[in-house]
Amino acid sequence: MLLHQLEVFTHVAERCNFSKAAEALFLSQSTVSSHIKNLEAHFGQKLFDRLGKEVVLTPFGKKLYPWAREMLMLKDKVLWEIKDWTGKVDGILSIIASAVPAQYAIPFLLSQFLKKYNGVKFSLEQGGSETVAEKLLKGEAEIGLLGEQYHQDQLTFIPFVEEKLVLITPLDLELHNGISISEIVKYPFLFRKSNSGTQAHVEKMLSMAGIKLSQLQVAGYFGNMEALKASVREGIGISIISSIAVLDWVNNKYIHAYELAELPEKRMFYFAHHKQRTLSPLAEAFIHFSLQLAGEFSDRYRINI
Repeated sequence: MLLHQLEVFTHVAERCNFSKAAEALFLSQSTVSSHIKNLEAHFGQKLFDRLGKEVVLTPFGKKLYPWAREMLMLKDKVLWEIKDWTGKVDGILSIIASAVPAQYAIPFLLSQFLKKYNGVKFSLEQGGSETVAEKLLKGEAEIGLLGEQYHQDQLTFIPFVEEKLVLITPLDLELHNGISISEIVKYPFLFRKSNSGTQAHVEKMLSMAGIKLSQLQVAGYFGNMEALKASVREGIGISIISSIAVLDWVNNKYIHAYELAELPEKRMFYFAHHKQRTLSPLAEAFIHFSLQLAGEFSDRYRINI
């Protein structure tokens, strides 16, 4: 029971929030609160102070936290090492991913991983690539999958798969492959929001082509990729987006997709984790397993235009 209470304690400490910890652990908030109270009673010390909606570690809590992490890591290693004898693998994979990996790569990878380790649970959160990196730094997730390398001094990045960005247009706007950005500046553009890895890559490409965003007719920014694609389909504008995300839409003839002359190279999606935090055996196994499936995933989402 003490190990479970310590696990609850570390999740609250890393998220500074009881409800977020409860969600990550598949527990009710009242259960999390009860575990923390019992742990405080066990040590005879207060573990958290409340500051508005957040909680922060007390001096005793700060002292306990690294030891709790070490004990839980040792527990995970022991259980992983004896899995061949016990036939049991469980635990929670804590994953955060940017839009394209969260909606396409992670579901594919989890479906295969859970066939092998069906006792595993997972927590998946979606955010822009910059948000993914920041939450990994804060310890709010153990594994990230994203399209830009933010905070390279503090995060480890492992290449997963390549993808290309494509120009998408409504069906009544027919262009040609290899078209240049200079040929389409007259059309209204729809973009992802600035914390998106896709948007960061697009802006780099425009800069290399000597084109400023101010030269384009930007009609709107989207936090949701599906809403952006639907807006292109309805003729509100054109956009530059992940080829993975538009494969079904192109095959179903909802929109057109074209290669751009300024985007000859592909971009990479990366697994990421904090350099100073040892990965759990479960997280290591998931990354290793996923890398073996990279080719199959790429083949499934290859677009022919």
